[in-house]
Amino acid sequence: MPIHKIIKVQQFDKNIPIEFYSIEEHPELFDFDYHYQYNFYQIYWFTSTCAQRQEIDFKSYPITQNQLWVVFPGQVQFFNPTHVTGYYMAIDKDYFNRIIYQEVAERDYYKIPPLHFEITPDLIPIFQSIFQLINIEWSTKRRTAIMEKYVSLFLCHTLDLKQLSDTVSNYDPRVYKLLNLVELHYCSQYSNEFYASSVSLSIKRMNEILVNTTGDTLNIHLKNRLLLEAKRMLIYSDLTVQQIAFSLGYSEVNYFNRFFKKNTSVTPSEFRKNIKKVQ
Repeated sequence: MPIHKIIKVQQFDKNIPIEFYSIEEHPELFDFDYHYQYNFYQIYWFTSTCAQRQEIDFKSYPITQNQLWVVFPGQVQFFNPTHVTGYYMAIDKDYFNRIIYQEVAERDYYKIPPLHFEITPDLIPIFQSIFQLINIEWSTKRRTAIMEKYVSLFLCHTLDLKQLSDTVSNYDPRVYKLLNLVELHYCSQYSNEFYASSVSLSIKRMNEILVNTTGDTLNIHLKNRLLLEAKRMLIYSDLTVQQIAFSLGYSEVNYFNRFFKKNTSVTPSEFRKNIKKVQ
């Protein structure tokens, strides 16, 4: 699979925290000669597609009709918009988080990103109505307060969809807290004791609820998050391997090299070199 240059993207219009576009009318936003890393949340509703796929953080996903996707800030994304129709929203990350905290249960948006789910046929008219309201406001007065209410309404309904599609109906709130702690401390805290004590559990019980809900132990979550950040930095930053190792919490670059090769079969330098060859 070819690997393209990664472009870091800021919010399209810095004066407006919410932007709304039709995918088929604005294919220039999704130039598929590149991979993109955004500093804001992205929401996609794919209303129709023709056997297309997208890549998010080095994983490939099929795009199917009436899928909703929430792509988080910092994730690296690529998709070909050819023969894809639907809607796209770009939302400032601070603004998005404020809506989450004010209007909906924020813990439902701290699962492992990206989030994606299907719109069932009976709910399609609801989402069509909400997106129509957002589109009208975006195309006319662009009043932030009104668009915020529409986005809040949209997020509330996506939570309903998530509850329908979750494999675990009662998602343990301690798992949300653990995953959030991993996101905050994966570069500095590596001991099971730190995370287990944060949720008042034994190490054994902590790993049991993680495996039951996510399929992975804490150590695997830490490893995967660290590896993902290492790949991102090797691809889009100009830092040396040694600088990356130090920024990820390694005191010696050799330890980082061994960790990376053990999990990818190549050294960090080889990984970066292989990417540059195809750019």
